[in-house]
Amino acid sequence: GQYRIIAPTEPGPQHHGTGGEMVLWISDDRGRTWWKERDITRNSPLNHAYARRPVNAHPDFYAFWANGNPDEMSESRLYFMNRAGDRVWVLPGDMAGDFAEPERL
Repeated sequence: GQYRIIAPTEPGPQHHGTGGEMVLWISDDRGRTWWKERDITRNSPLNHAYARRPVNAHPDFYAFWANGNPDEMSESRLYFMNRAGDRVWVLPGDMAGDFAEPERL
């Protein structure tokens, strides 16, 4: 079977802290070799970290993570992506009501 890893393996703007730019890696040989399928984020102002895979999730909600500056207090936003990794959304920083639309990046 195919293994997929979604992780901040590319350097981010805060070089010595946790996280970085999110990448989708794939292995077809049970993890012996890996190739980069795609960069999920790039040129981000803050590091991304700790992607989680929702269990029994819809293909358009395949991974969920947050960003922030690991070196100091900062704003943090919540992101999610589809299974292919070619669509990423960020949740609103402020919500005026009970519901709000995520922004597609």
